Amino acid sequence: MTPEQYESILRSLTEIKTALGEERSSYKFILYMVPNIGIMFGTTLLFFLFKWWHKQKMALIQTGQFKPWSFDLRAYSFFLGLLLTFTGFALSFVFILVLGRSMAMMGGLIPFAIGLGLLTFYKLSK
Repeated sequence: MTPEQYESILRSLTEIKTALGEERSSYKFILYMVPNIGIMFGTTLLFFLFKWWHKQKMALIQTGQFKPWSFDLRAYSFFLGLLLTFTGFALSFVFILVLGRSMAMMGGLIPFAIGLGLLTFYKLSK
C-alpha cells in the first residue's frame, strides 16, 4: 500500500467518523437528558407532595380534627413477607425452568430471601 492510498483511506475513515459523530450527538443529548429531567421532575413533585401533606396535617391539628393512626408493623411484615416469599419462589422456579442456573435466578431469589426475612421478623417479634 502506498502512502497516498493510506492517507486517502485514513481521510475517508476520519470523514465517516465525524459525519456519524455529528448525527449521533443530537439524539445522544436527548437520551442523556431524559433521566435527568425525570429525576428533577419527580423530586420536585415529591417535595411539593410532602409539603402539602404537612400543611394539611398542620391545618387538621389547628382545627382539632387530627386523628393519629396506628401502624401494626407485625401484621404488615407478615403480609409483605408472604407476598414476597411466594412471588420470589414463583420467579425462581420459572427462571430455573426457562434459563437454568444463571444470574437471572437472582431476580427471584432476592424477593424470596427478603420475604423469608420478614416472616422471620414476624415469628420472632412478641
